[in-house]
Amino acid sequence: MPHKLTRAQSFIEENQAYKVAQRRSQNSQQPRRGEASQEMMQYWGYKFESISTLPAPWAETTRADIESRETLIVSNNPQYCSMVRTGIGATSMILAGEVDCVLGEKPERPDQPIPWIELKTSAESGNLSNIREAVKYERKLLRYWAQSFLLGVPKIMVGYRTQDGLLTRIAELETQRIPAQVKRGAHTWDGNLCINLTAAFLEFLTQAVVGNGVWRIRRWKNWRMIEVFKTEEVVMEDILKLSFRTHREKLRGLEIAAALAT
Repeated sequence: MPHKLTRAQSFIEENQAYKVAQRRSQNSQQPRRGEASQEMMQYWGYKFESISTLPAPWAETTRADIESRETLIVSNNPQYCSMVRTGIGATSMILAGEVDCVLGEKPERPDQPIPWIELKTSAESGNLSNIREAVKYERKLLRYWAQSFLLGVPKIMVGYRTQDGLLTRIAELETQRIPAQVKRGAHTWDGNLCINLTAAFLEFLTQAVVGNGVWRIRRWKNWRMIEVFKTEEVVMEDILKLSFRTHREKLRGLEIAAALAT
């Protein structure tokens, strides 16, 4: 009986051109009265990262490096990349994403969990007893949780600020406990429902994307529908480079040979 080959594989990346255009559009908009511009708030976020991190573990960092953090030129270039092999429902995935920093040092053993930390800034939440403010806050927690949950980031440090960008306090959130926190509050979203919906969508995606080519996943703002459609018949070079495609073809040939030999 022939050996069963693995399912078709898809490679998904963010639409960078759309992201850049969207950011330019946001930055060009005039802020509401009393609010800072989008660019200024982005700067505050990068500034929070620069004063919250060190270039090396504490024992290897000089006193001058520690005390000069407030005067450093802000840069968003330093970052880690977390690569995770996981699965949601029947779909197996390898995910990669940016992570801000690590608490202490990365463990030497690859089987030990990495103490990643994600850094966020947010305006003060206001009165959470007000249902509107609570819903707004919990929707923000959904973004925090989804990003960190998928990349295996155990903790999120949130720097709360005034409307003028002054840091007022820092809160530590444990990623795994965020859904329970929301459940006790306004219960705007449910973690299990999010995971089940993602599993169903990924299963749909594996059935909708057939053959080679480039496909697009699109959802317009305020739409309840997600579109999946083909844009190119061939694989674009900037998504899968020739060297990687050649490597995958070799692996595919070895898999077919192994299947025929059984």
